[in-house]
Amino acid sequence: MLLVRPIRVSDLPALEHFAEASGVGVTSLPNDRERLYERIQRSNSSFASDIASQGEEIYVFVLERDGEVLGTASIVASAGFDEPFYNYRNETLVHASPSLKVNNKIHALTMCHDLTGQTQLGGFHVLPEVMAGDGARLLSRARLMFIASHRARFSDRLIAELLGQCDDNLQSPFWDAIGRRFFNLDYAAAEHLVATKSKTFVAELMPTYPIYVPLLPDAAQQVMGQVHPDAEVPFAILADEGFEADNYIDIFDGGAVLTARARDVRSISKSRVFSVGIDNVHPEGSATWLVSSERCVDFRSGLLQAGIRDNTLWITPDAAEALQVVAGDKVRAIEFQGEGRDAA
Repeated sequence: MLLVRPIRVSDLPALEHFAEASGVGVTSLPNDRERLYERIQRSNSSFASDIASQGEEIYVFVLERDGEVLGTASIVASAGFDEPFYNYRNETLVHASPSLKVNNKIHALTMCHDLTGQTQLGGFHVLPEVMAGDGARLLSRARLMFIASHRARFSDRLIAELLGQCDDNLQSPFWDAIGRRFFNLDYAAAEHLVATKSKTFVAELMPTYPIYVPLLPDAAQQVMGQVHPDAEVPFAILADEGFEADNYIDIFDGGAVLTARARDVRSISKSRVFSVGIDNVHPEGSATWLVSSERCVDFRSGLLQAGIRDNTLWITPDAAEALQVVAGDKVRAIEFQGEGRDAA
């Protein structure tokens, strides 16, 4: 079965492969072995921590099938914990002259760190053969189930930066129109700095005054709030969950920044906690469920056939072994219907 679990040190070679394959722009997967190893160690410490509040933790998950790692995704408990988390905020500025009877509303971008401290979903990458199937949806949503089970560790608002548009030569129209004029660096070099160092240099060099969108080249305007083809599936999954992309964009490539209140996210608000029952025979009306254990360090989440009877979720012995649960344990579950929205 497809299973999501916390990352291990032994997964480092797979994580290196994902970092290399994810390419420019996915700064939460730096193509640097030492930094990836540090990320795994930090994740292990986060899962093992006995905390009751949101902090600097990072939780990294992997998707596996029969021991083969097929993808990875992460949660950053507090975006920008050590430094401000920068984005452009979409704004409308009004320029009016009563004497000339002119009243113009102009779209502008203002650099801000409104989203600093919010819980960030990131580091999402799966093998191409998995992207179009249920595995990608399981991996993305398992993080939300984990948040639902450990609410004190995360903020009330969730965010996700998605990869923006760039061409085959790794040129970003948005970056070329703004960032390159202040950094004298191409898009790939700027993203590498962010991935391996920090975003603090952004505040030092980028303009802090509003940028009037109508003054930008058409190519830059057209990619604002858009996502790279590689990010279309993750975008669709989060949109189905209730995330929206109206107010913010990425400062480098102009990609969409999704936001949602945790209480409005489908896998958080509609999932329920059940006791586990184990039987080789499912109750009548069994269906496919997304099921997650309620543990932290031994968290497991998977898609499996299950049925409900007397507020008990009945699963097979093999499924119980995969989730590392026994009869009477608590699990969180929501009925899964594949592509599109699940049952209410």
